[in-house]
Amino acid sequence: MNIIGIRKVFHPEELEQISKEYVLKPRICSSKKVVENLLWKGDCMKIDAREIKKRTYDYYSCFCGVGVSNFKHGIQFVCTDERSRILKGFGCKYSIYILCKEDACIVSYSPKYQPYFDELTQLTDVMELIATINQSYPLKAYQLMEFVEECVFDYKDARMLKRDDYPMFETFFKKAYPSVSEIGWLKAYFEGRVDKGFFFGYIIDDELVSLCDAPDMPYMEGYIQHTGIVTLPEYRRKGYAKLCAALATHHHIQSGIVPQWECALDNVASIQVAKSIGYKEFAQAFIFEES
Repeated sequence: MNIIGIRKVFHPEELEQISKEYVLKPRICSSKKVVENLLWKGDCMKIDAREIKKRTYDYYSCFCGVGVSNFKHGIQFVCTDERSRILKGFGCKYSIYILCKEDACIVSYSPKYQPYFDELTQLTDVMELIATINQSYPLKAYQLMEFVEECVFDYKDARMLKRDDYPMFETFFKKAYPSVSEIGWLKAYFEGRVDKGFFFGYIIDDELVSLCDAPDMPYMEGYIQHTGIVTLPEYRRKGYAKLCAALATHHHIQSGIVPQWECALDNVASIQVAKSIGYKEFAQAFIFEES
């Protein structure tokens, strides 16, 4: 992809404006009644396609430090203090965050890398730019998805989990993460997510085989929510992850929350699941993480 223009900017006010628009409010959601004391934006709980698109763009704008929807062509370099902060839910810094969408490429980075990027402004080809950065700072590649509309309405044996399901969840967790030996924190974590209506599972013969959770969000928490999905190896490629994720997506939308999905760029299975429940490809991100 050839790039037709380059700009170097620093726009902290754009992130501040987005942060003010999405104010965190108390949310309690029981497993018996999904909609109860939700996070609201205005007085309307139901979100339409335009609002879903807006929040998706706003969310990724928080990573870029500049409005994604306002930039259509060329390479844009953004130096922002936001890339120097530990991200909630991720436990690390995204010191370099590159978003590529169609003919636009936004390169957001921590101020400490300013001298390095000053030397790259002569590059006008995105692939060459990414390859050059990757030589000095190993980048992880992600596929970012945008939710369009629900297309699955029969969830079969998938359901929202409740506190009484903890023994089943613990068994699932031990199978899914056998290398994790210390689980003293697990019950409190489970109950906290369940109380918010954030855990969904697919159950076969009283065994949890696929789990959809909702990790903490670094930005816009309560207005947009990442969908995490884990399926036990012996139950994969049977459609359980799809049904579980579709149910979680449905409940998020009914709660006035935009569903969000991203995965490794080479995770074809995850991308296919996302598309099967109503997502489309949004952009690609290349990220340099630091602790």
